[in-house]
Amino acid sequence: MPEKKQSREYYAPIWGIFLLFLGVVFLLQSLDVIPWALWGILWHFWPVLLIIIGLGFLLARFNVWLVSGLILALLFACLGIAIWQYGLSSPVGSGTRIHSEPLDGLAQAQIEIDFSLGSLTVSSLPSGSPNFVEADSPVRNAGMRVDFHRQDSEGRLYLTKEGVASPFRDEEDNRWQVRLTRNIPLTLNIKSSVSDNELDLSQLKVTELRLDIDAGNCKVMMPSSTETVRAFIKADVANLKVAIPDGVAARIQADTDLSAFDINGSRFPKQGGYYISKEFETTQNRIYLEIDCDVGRVQIE
Repeated sequence: MPEKKQSREYYAPIWGIFLLFLGVVFLLQSLDVIPWALWGILWHFWPVLLIIIGLGFLLARFNVWLVSGLILALLFACLGIAIWQYGLSSPVGSGTRIHSEPLDGLAQAQIEIDFSLGSLTVSSLPSGSPNFVEADSPVRNAGMRVDFHRQDSEGRLYLTKEGVASPFRDEEDNRWQVRLTRNIPLTLNIKSSVSDNELDLSQLKVTELRLDIDAGNCKVMMPSSTETVRAFIKADVANLKVAIPDGVAARIQADTDLSAFDINGSRFPKQGGYYISKEFETTQNRIYLEIDCDVGRVQIE
């Protein structure tokens, strides 16, 4: 008797396709092709995942490659729409909340910033500014909550989001601009997730920097005139670029695990477990930098 052939059904590898799509998006963000803040819009497309699962069941008897191509086309169509909507997002302008605090005798200050889903810019105020800080944020959605405490000549500033940050809210225009005084020593503690960060500290007297990046893109220009700077940077799934000004020496310790690591070897030759400027012991302005990056890319120049 002829043997009966067992019928086998082949289903489109939905989760494999979804992981492939996420990998492409993360790669484009790591290469600065699309911004990390785009996730604030992409979250709105979560029902598409249900549609894809339904298509997988309904079209199970069709050619698996045809179904896979249809799912990929749907995912990348969502990505294209998200990019288009991000381009239409309004810049910081008339819908902006501005907060400022006067310097008023402060001799030093600590600043903590907790930020997610958007873009954060930190820079310096003009040298003659009477203010300690000027901060701008959009009024729309979860704005910036400012807590400032003064004790004698020391100030403590906390910048966080108002309310609970939800991935399903409109965050595409969530752009914070923070400008700090260049006249007193500062301690910075910045936590960011899924965001684009540009920190120009070159004109600030930052003595200690702690930076925690979770899935984002960050560019840091280190201080140029502070005698001793201690910086600790922790990054996960991030693209990190650190620029050390000319005339500033550095001792760098880097634990990069699965990350791509690129450093100016002629300026910072390796000595044991560190990358150290040749003139480190004799230069007045020095930076002690520790970097821990699990997955991503690190550039030091």
